[in-house]
Amino acid sequence: MTNCLTAAISLQIVELRDLKVLNWRGARAPGVATAGVHSDVDYFPIDTCQRRVAVCNGAETLALARQEFPHDGALETFEGAEAYAFLLRFAAGLESKLVAETEIFGQIKTAWQQFLERHSPLGCHLSAWMQRLFQDAKEIRSQHLSKLGSASYGSQARRLLGDQAAGGPTLLVGAGQLAQSVAPWLPGSELWIWNRSRDRAVELARELAKRDPNRPVRVIDAGSEAELAAWRAARNVIVCVPADAAHDTARVAAWNQRSDRAGRVIHLGLGAAGGAPWNALAELVSLGALFEMLQTQSEQRRRHIERAGRACQEKAMLRSLGANSSHPHSWEDLAAFDSL
Repeated sequence: MTNCLTAAISLQIVELRDLKVLNWRGARAPGVATAGVHSDVDYFPIDTCQRRVAVCNGAETLALARQEFPHDGALETFEGAEAYAFLLRFAAGLESKLVAETEIFGQIKTAWQQFLERHSPLGCHLSAWMQRLFQDAKEIRSQHLSKLGSASYGSQARRLLGDQAAGGPTLLVGAGQLAQSVAPWLPGSELWIWNRSRDRAVELARELAKRDPNRPVRVIDAGSEAELAAWRAARNVIVCVPADAAHDTARVAAWNQRSDRAGRVIHLGLGAAGGAPWNALAELVSLGALFEMLQTQSEQRRRHIERAGRACQEKAMLRSLGANSSHPHSWEDLAAFDSL
């Protein structure tokens, strides 16, 4: 513990020049290992539905980490102050397709806590920078993004459903990271959860029960037959899994067999182009369509986001000069460092 605290304190006077970040913009593909899980290279991995990020210390580690990322041209490298500026934009939600979303900050904090539990030496060396990152991100969100309203996948899904949610149960397909962030927002008389692994669905249902014990939540049995039966009975469906050619035709067919023709399908695994057989559904809203709707946001929102981006760059420049430009907002912000 003493060595770790000493490393963290000493890093406060080290320039940012040794901080390196890899950013791969791409959806996780089947068979592609999560960053850092099977690696002997000591870097801090952050894995989301939109990207994979590696935070490294030094050029040698950066080169080794690069070998573990896809080589498809979507890989970006940031160094020094630019690396910190990217991480700050990332934590503030400015790098997300859903600009200024709120979930990403919690995802980064969770990833950091999990990384600390590995007792990696890098965790000690990065702790001071991560503390600064969390407090700077909170300050930027508070000063520039707090008045934009809720910006999250869940809030957008809730807004899209509107009055449609009142007529019956909402089926949530998936129980992963995206589904976990969306589920608390979903309205309706009852929430049904289906996932290929029923245990994951049960775990999500338990977490929702802790937040709202009075909300009816039902876990659908695993297997395609149980899922399709739920599609035929649900009022609305929120899909939080990638498009799947082997199962999507049956899903669309089941949806079309409903006696109640109202309701909506929101598919958060489809891009702007959609895809067969989903494009035949008039009730479909894809993730790509959701992004397009958000592009019509007000001029005021655009200005706030631009100011937040400039603030991220300015913060990074101040940090590179050793400026202690702000203070922690609360002891809660330091919770991720309790294990040091």
